[in-house]
Amino acid sequence: MKIIYNLLTLAIVVTILAAGTLTIGSASALTGCYSPTGWFASEFILNKPSVNFNLDRISETENVTYIRSSVIYRSHYNDSVAVILTPIDLFEEKGLDIRLQIPTMNTTKITNFLLLETNVTDTRLLDLDMMGGRGTGWILDISYLQLYPNQAPTQVSNLTKGNLKVTFIPHTNETIPGIYIAISAENMTSLSSENMTELSNIFDGIGYPTSYNMLSREFDSSISTEEEFDLASALGVSADDFNWFEAMTLELEWLRNNRVVTGLTDQDIEDIATLAKDAVAEHNFKGRYYNDNWVQGISEEMIEAGVTQAFPGEPDCNGFSSEILPFYSVQNFNDGFRPLELIFESSIQGQTIRMGLIGISILVSSVFILRWRRGLKKRKRHSVSGKKRP
Repeated sequence: MKIIYNLLTLAIVVTILAAGTLTIGSASALTGCYSPTGWFASEFILNKPSVNFNLDRISETENVTYIRSSVIYRSHYNDSVAVILTPIDLFEEKGLDIRLQIPTMNTTKITNFLLLETNVTDTRLLDLDMMGGRGTGWILDISYLQLYPNQAPTQVSNLTKGNLKVTFIPHTNETIPGIYIAISAENMTSLSSENMTELSNIFDGIGYPTSYNMLSREFDSSISTEEEFDLASALGVSADDFNWFEAMTLELEWLRNNRVVTGLTDQDIEDIATLAKDAVAEHNFKGRYYNDNWVQGISEEMIEAGVTQAFPGEPDCNGFSSEILPFYSVQNFNDGFRPLELIFESSIQGQTIRMGLIGISILVSSVFILRWRRGLKKRKRHSVSGKKRP
């Protein structure tokens, strides 16, 4: 579940919009990240009605970092991983947000492309059978992009096989003659004989009116450089291999034992930890409590009920630096037996203790009243018998 940008197409579109013509030239394409910051994290909002939290307790201890309303400390499962606690009150979701975040590092991949491009004026995209490469290993991807203001979206067709990509963009639309054609060959400075054969086959397959050999005489050639910026785990362990179940279990138990979070049952912790691997740290994908269950992500039912809304923005590619973490790990600070806290807190355990104390009080009061009434009856009998004596 990664967000991948069609880099060549984006470069083409940007140049078209900037120049007003269907020409690329030898520009360098810049890209977004394939793996946003949230893909290296697991996140839940503890919005179950019976769950409460108090960040004052942990805020008073050492070895925590504060960023705006968030408290950050080192995970008790792996002290190179961050735990980020943030109070959330958004839409109808209210509770403590817990995010386990693997630190990231920036990576850069530079790829060179041989780029061949031309504009043809006598062919319509509508007349080409883009499915003609079916069964020969060519993969078709069709998208619709708004290339010009006040004009309907334009069909952009990409055919890909191996290191080759062929892009078709109509000058106006699919029904009017005129197509921009671009061929890119990754990590090549010239086409190999195998590349030439593949291109000849695909142009024949889609029913292009002239052979590729004839069309190739019209191509302008250039070398394009693509810089791909991405994020990677700085932990030495990938997000896929990290044990999110154990990490989330240990952290929730620690928060509960130190009374930062109350009202969280063993079953809650197990259910949350089971979903932790898939509950990536983006608003649309994180875990939450809904309809008496811990679930991952957002459903149409939640949106229709007004519980939350889908976030339409771009994912965060800024990464998370390990330098944000405090120097040392936070230690237990409130895990001893504190009867007054247990009695007055609004957790299930606190409610149980209060109910027990009320029951004991009622029992003691009942015994006291019963004894008092028996004593009163005895005094009355003695008083009556005394009056009857001569």
